[in-house]
Amino acid sequence: MGRSSTAKKAAPRDTATKLAQQRLSVLELARELGNVAEACRQRDMDRTSFYEWKRRFQTQGFEGLKDLPPIHKSHPQTTPPEVVERIKALALEHPAYGCNRHEARLALEGTRVSSITIQKILHEHGLGTKIERWLALERQNAAQAIEITPEQAAFLEKLNPCFRERHVESSAPGELLSADT
Repeated sequence: MGRSSTAKKAAPRDTATKLAQQRLSVLELARELGNVAEACRQRDMDRTSFYEWKRRFQTQGFEGLKDLPPIHKSHPQTTPPEVVERIKALALEHPAYGCNRHEARLALEGTRVSSITIQKILHEHGLGTKIERWLALERQNAAQAIEITPEQAAFLEKLNPCFRERHVESSAPGELLSADT
């Protein structure tokens, strides 16, 4: 016990060290009492955890009592970035197409992706609905003069009547007026 009290006074510790010190104190208490169950009861620890910490302390020392760093969890079936980019490009090339048509198109290209995965990817990138794809295509056209396909133009004209008049130019405001009769 004297060893623990001097360790507490030694230096300020981080959270991991404090937690490891608490775990070590349970191990020391069990050794003093000679009864693991009683030590676990007093310190509110289950015996499975006690034996895990004991094993780690015996093999790794004090460092083994600290929490392990989190394991990076990446799913083995994650869609490759180049496929994600292709899905985004397809969504803008054919904004009126749904996920099933994109799935069929990708299958023809030799890439197997489910329609549900395509929908998830489009949703994550703000292209999940026709309106979102339309807005993205319109933003892209407004930012830089891109060459749009007749299919894209028909889609944009259907959703935005002002887009129909994109080719009409005037030299001054008010030069071109139209009236409904």
